[in-house]
Amino acid sequence: MKTRCMLTIAVMLTSIGLTGCATMTDAMSAAAGMGVVSEHHATFDNATEVSVSAMPLWAEGSWGNAVRLGAHWSSASPDYVALDMSYQANANYGSAMYTRLSGMDINVDGEITKWQAGAPTKLSSSDYNTVSRTIYTASNNSVVIPYSLLKRMVAAKDCRLRFHTGDGYEDAQFNIERIPGGQATAILSIRKFMAKVDAARSSSTKSKD
Repeated sequence: MKTRCMLTIAVMLTSIGLTGCATMTDAMSAAAGMGVVSEHHATFDNATEVSVSAMPLWAEGSWGNAVRLGAHWSSASPDYVALDMSYQANANYGSAMYTRLSGMDINVDGEITKWQAGAPTKLSSSDYNTVSRTIYTASNNSVVIPYSLLKRMVAAKDCRLRFHTGDGYEDAQFNIERIPGGQATAILSIRKFMAKVDAARSSSTKSKD
C-alpha cells in the first residue's frame, strides 16, 4: 500500500513538472512572437480576420524543421484558409540567407493533396545588428486550402507535410504536439486559431439568418 502511494505521488510530481516545463516553453514562444493568435476587423470591408503566427513542426531525426507553419483566415472567404510557411535564418559576416517557398503537399491518413503558392516568396531582413554582427532574414509564403481540409488535418491520426523550397523539400509531422524538451508545435496554436475562426464563422452565419 505504501509503495503504491509513493508511486502515485511520484507520477503526480512528474506530471506537475512536465506541465510546468510546457507552460514555461509556451510562454517563451509567445514572448518570441510564435504561435500568437490575433483577431481584428479589416478597415475596408469590416471583415473579421484571424491569424496565428508561425510555429515549428516536428521533423523526424532532428529537433525541429526549418520551415514553420502559421495560418490566417478572413470572413470574406469563410470556407478557405491560408497556411503560412515561414523560413527564418541569419547571416554572420556575409550575405543574408533566403529560400523560395513554392508549395506544400498535405498527407492526411494516406490521402495526398498538392497545393501551390499563388505569389512569389516575400523576402525581408532586419537591420544589421552590431552586437551579434548578424542580419536576420525571413522568407514567407502561403497556400490556400479549404477550411474543411484543415479540420481533417487536425483530426487525423497521421498528418504529414512536405514543404517545397528553393533547396528541394522538407518533411514534417503535423500531428506531433510537442518536440522533445517540451517545445509546442504548430498544431497546438492552430487549434486555438480554429476555435476563434469557428466562433467567427458561427457569428457570421447567425447574422445572415
